[in-house]
Amino acid sequence: MAAILFEPFPIAYRGLVADQHLVDAHQFGRSIIGASKIANSVCHELLFEHVTHDPRKYQVRYCVGPSRENGLLQELVAVLMSGMPMFSPFILKLGSVFVLEMTKAMINSVIKKPSEVNKALEVIEKQSAQLSSLAHSMHEGHMGDKAWLQGLVTELVRENRRPLRELPDPIGRTVRTMAIGKDDPLVVDEPVAEVLRSHEGLELGDDVEYDVELVGVFKNNGACRVKLRGRDKVVLGKISDAALDQPNNIYTRALNEGQTLHVTAKPTLKNGELHKLYISSASMT
Repeated sequence: MAAILFEPFPIAYRGLVADQHLVDAHQFGRSIIGASKIANSVCHELLFEHVTHDPRKYQVRYCVGPSRENGLLQELVAVLMSGMPMFSPFILKLGSVFVLEMTKAMINSVIKKPSEVNKALEVIEKQSAQLSSLAHSMHEGHMGDKAWLQGLVTELVRENRRPLRELPDPIGRTVRTMAIGKDDPLVVDEPVAEVLRSHEGLELGDDVEYDVELVGVFKNNGACRVKLRGRDKVVLGKISDAALDQPNNIYTRALNEGQTLHVTAKPTLKNGELHKLYISSASMT
């Protein structure tokens, strides 16, 4: 019988058809494959002190359990597949927290959110300190070393860049968000997904308020083009505001009447320049 080592690694898909417990099969498969590749790689580093994405080396594999309610909730479980390696109590107690928080740190590293990377690593440090009476080896002692953990994040991201692109595959297509973790989940929404998928080194900005003029809007998916007031610049946009689904909504009225909107939006940046706006709310100016 397979031995389960850690607590489950929960991922919840929410919004759009996920609220009916559905998701596009191909997108869902790519996402779960990406999540399991990341978890397997992080777990292998924790247990065997070696960063790799080569599945032939893994003695512990992440398996997926049955879907649960709450949108579409999946649980990935670390399972000892072969052999009888022995792991210290420190490692087994730290395992679930380490894999989950390191995954959060990797995602935030890609989207250039260093404060959120630090937040995830501080959770690992705190948990390691609480279990310090069980820690004996040099590897386990590193868990309280912030510089070592930061370097590990960089190495894991480099080794797992492709599965990090696969992870958010359904977002913006058949689901609205992914929530990774249970008590303090990392929510991956469409702007985060765009940066993760990118091959162009995009960055994610903080929420900003803009005055814009809508040049065009696709009501079926929220895609739009906006002109920034005071700047002769038209950029791509995406409206995630549920108000867009309503008849005679603020966006279609502004487009028809040529009105300026004051919007709250999260930008993605390319080489420091505005690339795309993800609009979450708007009011007439």
